[in-house]
Amino acid sequence: MKFAWVGAAAMLVLSSCTSTYPYRITTDGCDCERYVYKDEDRRFEVEFTATYQVTDRVESTIEIVFRNNGRDTLSLRQASIKGTSANVRYQFNDRFQPMPYVAIPPGQSYAMTLHGSDTEIVEEPWHKIAGERVTIEIGGVLFGQAVVNPILVTLIPLNPKLPS
Repeated sequence: MKFAWVGAAAMLVLSSCTSTYPYRITTDGCDCERYVYKDEDRRFEVEFTATYQVTDRVESTIEIVFRNNGRDTLSLRQASIKGTSANVRYQFNDRFQPMPYVAIPPGQSYAMTLHGSDTEIVEEPWHKIAGERVTIEIGGVLFGQAVVNPILVTLIPLNPKLPS
């Protein structure tokens, strides 16, 4: 009985702490915490990683790194990004926003970080993690004068409250 009480107390303490948890990226058969989109023809790649934490609301951070290994400029100047969440009400949910006005020369990279938090405070924000799915879409990227096909990535939060 003493062991059960200690275990229950530990779970209560751990669940009240603010920790950061990863999103699993489930694009192209990947089920990983880091996903790299590769355009083999133009020789550039886009790396995605994402984390979240739950306080009085869900807060997410998505890191995106563009690497230009090709012979022409990779441009975000006409690009836009859209994040669509199933459960969390982010400020710009399901709306395209302009990307930074950046041109990435051959052999260079550019990193950007997106932060978002739920605009709704609820009694139990962990309920929003159950069944959550975030889709990131980047469109309008140029490689030289050519428009790159839209880049789509699906993120599913790893839920520490569920048995693995």
